[in-house]
Amino acid sequence: MTLLKIPYGISNYRTIALEGYAYVDKTRYIRILEEYPSPYQIFLRPRRFGKSLFVSLLHYYYDISEKNNFNDLFSGTEIGKDPTIKCGKYYILSFDFSGIISSTQSDLERSFFNNTRFSLQNFIERYNLPLTLGERSSAADQLTEFFSIISTRINGPIFVIIDEYDHFANELLSFHIDLFQGTISRDGFIRKWYEVLKRATKTMVDRIFVTGVSPVTLDSLTSGFNVADDLTRSPLFNEMVGFTEKELVQLIESTISSSISISPMTGLLKFYYDGYLFSEDAKERLYNSDMVLFYLKQMQTLNEAPKKLLDTNISSDYGKLSNTFRLKNPDQNYEVIKDIVSNNNIFSHLTDQFSMDLPFSKDDFKSLLFYLGLLTIRDSLPGAVSLQIPNYVIRGLYYDFFLDLIAKEAPFQIEPDRIRDAIYQIAYAGLCDKLTALIEELLHAFSNRDFIGFDEKYIKIAIFAYANMSSLYLVKSEYEVPGGYIDLALLKRDPWHPDYYALFELKYLKKSISSDEEIEQAASQGIEQLKRYTSSPELSSIPNLKKWVLVFSGDRCVRKEEVSDLDDLKNSQ
Repeated sequence: MTLLKIPYGISNYRTIALEGYAYVDKTRYIRILEEYPSPYQIFLRPRRFGKSLFVSLLHYYYDISEKNNFNDLFSGTEIGKDPTIKCGKYYILSFDFSGIISSTQSDLERSFFNNTRFSLQNFIERYNLPLTLGERSSAADQLTEFFSIISTRINGPIFVIIDEYDHFANELLSFHIDLFQGTISRDGFIRKWYEVLKRATKTMVDRIFVTGVSPVTLDSLTSGFNVADDLTRSPLFNEMVGFTEKELVQLIESTISSSISISPMTGLLKFYYDGYLFSEDAKERLYNSDMVLFYLKQMQTLNEAPKKLLDTNISSDYGKLSNTFRLKNPDQNYEVIKDIVSNNNIFSHLTDQFSMDLPFSKDDFKSLLFYLGLLTIRDSLPGAVSLQIPNYVIRGLYYDFFLDLIAKEAPFQIEPDRIRDAIYQIAYAGLCDKLTALIEELLHAFSNRDFIGFDEKYIKIAIFAYANMSSLYLVKSEYEVPGGYIDLALLKRDPWHPDYYALFELKYLKKSISSDEEIEQAASQGIEQLKRYTSSPELSSIPNLKKWVLVFSGDRCVRKEEVSDLDDLKNSQ
């Protein structure tokens, strides 16, 4: 069987359909959307989750200029076997607001105007219309002129598609909230633009589909654009983008050599990229599609796992957590972040729309993290939900950010070269002296502070973040084994093959000076735990597995014990 190409980074449906790329068939949602009671729809998902490809799918399916290409584009898909009555019946007017420049008020207005004009010109050229747009002073005026004259030039309804409607707004929220509020206020030029679009729904615009990441502008926009339904948390559309388990397996089978076993790969991908649930009434959890495609592209081209679990583009998107943290009330937001990294789940009412004119609560911040894909629904509760970090990759981002945050507050300098050397010492010398020294320095930075109330969970976060930075290990926190949970495990992660792997049991005595008896009791407890945990077949089969108990008191490691095997205890200090 000829393997299909991995469509990583490709959001043009025509390219995927005609040039030998694998496509996870989402065309059944065309029918569901078309039959939905409201023809004006808003759909939110995290960045790089497949929204732009779905928008492109709608474009090619409904575009009147593409109807003769239907068989080429949709043969083999579910909708291709039974198209809807509105297939190929629309003039498509598309806007993509992801490239809006938002550094200043004038830049934002000019960029938004140019973006609008570019989209209108595209429409005119695509349908070969004898029409020239005049020079107007604003994007809203430009759109008004377009709708006023286009009705005599086309013979059919318009389907408006807006991709990344809130991209520039999310950027503004991080560093220029006054400009954000000015653009979408009652007199703001963005709101006026949407008011023009709403008026057009009474005449030419038959359908609207809007995508974005968060509802940060919906409260302000819906006052002037109150015709759209928000489908974001409807169970009908939970799986419209992203991959289900079944879809992932089908994708792997069509793109990856049969010589590579599917089961271990799906297990890893589940751990790395799965876990998203966007409706408390839905059951199927989803894989982040872009992350999965990044991984599989490497597997297909080089026949090995990627050295990093995220590419640079995705990392930079999720790296904007630090900007989100500064929104409205940084101290309150810090408490939320601290709660997230310290607990397996947190509780919140999910905010449907945000108003920046009102106080920004902890629930609002948690909800924003949910829309950004940094938290996801764990369970439904009466009047609320429990939220959790969706997967390993996102947990690593949190820990990196949290460590950087507390380091700046201490202050404490994170030195990547020393972190790398400390992890390499574990990997190739079977020693953890450099790592212990790094943790002692971190503790010392907080020795006279009451910033976070250090205990072993924060030491665990620091070691997790340090080990994760190296990309050398699969780092598991609270690793479940028969008999309990190991604090930290540094395990095999392809394609790397270090000489040693490691388990850590951590103890923290809050007294700056602890008695020998207290230290001995903590160490003995840790040793007993490690002996019990490592008796499992899963761990006993790992070659060169180093096992350490680290006891910290105040800002020092006061006991470091290596458990060499089940019966042999060696004191390395």
